[in-house]
Amino acid sequence: MDSFDSPLASPTKARQAAIQAKDWAYVNTWLSRQFAPKPVPQFERNEDTLKVLLTLAAANDAADEEANLQQRAREEALTAYRAVEETELKDPHQRQKNDLLEAVEMCLDDKGHDDLNDLAESAAILGNTLNPEPEDIGQSIVELSAEDFDARNQMAKVETLHRYLQKELARLQTHLEDLKSNPAFQIPEDIQTSTSEWTRGTKTLNNKVGEYQDRIASLERNRPHGPTIDELMHEEEGVLRLRETVKSLEGRVRAFHDLPTDIPAARARYKELELELNQLTRQRDMMFGNLIDRR
Repeated sequence: MDSFDSPLASPTKARQAAIQAKDWAYVNTWLSRQFAPKPVPQFERNEDTLKVLLTLAAANDAADEEANLQQRAREEALTAYRAVEETELKDPHQRQKNDLLEAVEMCLDDKGHDDLNDLAESAAILGNTLNPEPEDIGQSIVELSAEDFDARNQMAKVETLHRYLQKELARLQTHLEDLKSNPAFQIPEDIQTSTSEWTRGTKTLNNKVGEYQDRIASLERNRPHGPTIDELMHEEEGVLRLRETVKSLEGRVRAFHDLPTDIPAARARYKELELELNQLTRQRDMMFGNLIDRR
């Protein structure tokens, strides 16, 4: 069972162990350089300590590398300056030029020295130190003036924005103070009690809602499946039509109400009534004819 706990039992664990061992080797080497010639003090070795030491070592190495680069740059600049001096010393024309410049400098008054120093300082600031030319210095001054104008313009915009933000901040502060002092926005003293009551009421209503939903579902399952409203309306129309039919039949039945119950007697009675009807019809026609003749 112990073999499964070994880093060799898993490629991932083995890779992590190798990376960790490499990091510890880097940290140990860096600590040895820092404490040399003394030995490295004992300390607890865990993952957190390793992370901190790796960060510290990387930052220290980066700072050392930057310092070395600056040192090499200074040495290269000094070497180039010395090479220029040696070249000038070997060139007779350059020596004569230097002597002439020294003579001119000796003849300058205080204002001339100040102007020359200002010109040299300007050339140094503008980066034209090895072979400064008046045209290059003038062009650099023009470019610097343009950059200065752009910077001043940007600064003016930033100041305008800053003033606007200050006004907005003051307005918001005033609005905030108004909100704090306005009774309409004050927190009620019984807010905790009201909140507790609302919470309890909400829980009660939720329970009631669940209970009512269960009852509705139970009623939906248990209710009898009767006719719909449309079916009832259709049945009602049929009943009304049937009622009219019954009334019509009852009227027809009442017309034969005085007839005998047996069929032969009813037929004889029907014949008598028919003869009576014919006599009444002829009598009506005669009366109608006499009425017309009188006219």
